[in-house]
Amino acid sequence: MDNTKYENILISKEKQITKIILNRPDKLNAISPGFIEDLYKALPIIENDSDTRAVVITGSGRAFSAGGDIQEDLIPVSGMTPMEWKAYIKNFCEVIKKIYYMAKPVIAAINGVTVGGGCDLAMSCDIRIASDKAKFGHGYIRMGIISDMGGHFFLPRIVGTGKAKLLAFTGDLIDATEAERIGLVDRVVPADEFEKGVDELVQKIANGPTTSIVFIKEAMQRSSTMSLEASLDYSLNLQSALLASEDLKEGINSFLEKRKPNFMGK
Repeated sequence: MDNTKYENILISKEKQITKIILNRPDKLNAISPGFIEDLYKALPIIENDSDTRAVVITGSGRAFSAGGDIQEDLIPVSGMTPMEWKAYIKNFCEVIKKIYYMAKPVIAAINGVTVGGGCDLAMSCDIRIASDKAKFGHGYIRMGIISDMGGHFFLPRIVGTGKAKLLAFTGDLIDATEAERIGLVDRVVPADEFEKGVDELVQKIANGPTTSIVFIKEAMQRSSTMSLEASLDYSLNLQSALLASEDLKEGINSFLEKRKPNFMGK
């Protein structure tokens, strides 16, 4: 699919699942310009790979991502003019948009520490599954700055306004149990079963009717800014487009024949 050599991420594909591994373990997968550049280049290739039916983003080592790299990101930014900063942050924002708007389902497999921009990156994904050893925080406030990678969009929508403000105003770390309780993550699994838990979830999604999942994602995202009437009309149009799909026919036939469906993603 992609023979490009990246310095800060690893990409692999198996069973129609593409995995992106954030690969700066010595820096707790901290976000740097090179890290963002790699994601910026890789995401469109994955989006356009017709054989990929689900995408996983995870971290190497003991972190998902510890946020901005102090030496390569935070210190340089502190000396920029507003115009320089706007030019600098553009690709950071583009990466978040590429993940959020990707037609394919994107699952964040959160293996460890996830704070600041790392938390924003995870929240841009469709589903978050976490190890019970993971820690979460929106720690921008500790440096006197605010989120510039979508945190103010995602956090209140995911956990509610009050909880979002509590996390953002204090910068406190929370554990995986609390993150699941408030809805920041959708499933928590024991650390020693993490890879198995992720694989089972992602394989189930990848084996589903891909076009239906793509349309569900689109309908949910679009409906968040629509009236009920507009959402019903929009979903009706999407449903009409599914009528000619092979997966719909397989779903109906398997139901009538009382067998497990074999969806091909078409």
